[in-house]
Amino acid sequence: MRLQSSLQAKISRTKKKLSKPASLIPGLIGLVGVAACLTSLMALVMAPGSYSVVDTEFPVVPAAIDDPSLHRFAERPEHFIKATTPAIVMTMDALFLGDMDSFSDRYPDSRNKIRIAHNDRAPQVGKLLGTMKKWVATRNEKGGWRNEGILVFAPASNIPAAIVIQMLDALKSDGTFEKVILAGGLI
Repeated sequence: MRLQSSLQAKISRTKKKLSKPASLIPGLIGLVGVAACLTSLMALVMAPGSYSVVDTEFPVVPAAIDDPSLHRFAERPEHFIKATTPAIVMTMDALFLGDMDSFSDRYPDSRNKIRIAHNDRAPQVGKLLGTMKKWVATRNEKGGWRNEGILVFAPASNIPAAIVIQMLDALKSDGTFEKVILAGGLI
């Protein structure tokens, strides 16, 4: 009877030990330690006995590579920016519409450009597009100027990028000009 009760006690203790969750942390620490030891041992075995500079020469042979497409390709400009090319300058206060010549040496002269003031610091895009269509038609009728499809848009450096993008989109989608060139550093 005594043997049977001590056997039963051992079996119940073993069951309790087996039912406890095993911790992986000591095993992982041991595995990392063995890996570190093996890595340092391999580095020690592979390291050379001495370090020095080795002189060497690399043979360099000049070879011209023929690129047949390089000499046959010629890019020709489709359009040119001239003194009569329309331009829009956007400042924090207003939009100015004129040709490139009116924004060069004659910039202070207000008679050679159209000024469209902002409304509550918001650009008047609709008013600009209507005025621009009338201005292009008037130039065509009076001076025989022909619309070449290019517009230069020069925003001031302190205009937010979101407003510049919206202005570019409005100018392109209007259809009066095929190409809208974003100019920077002019004002």
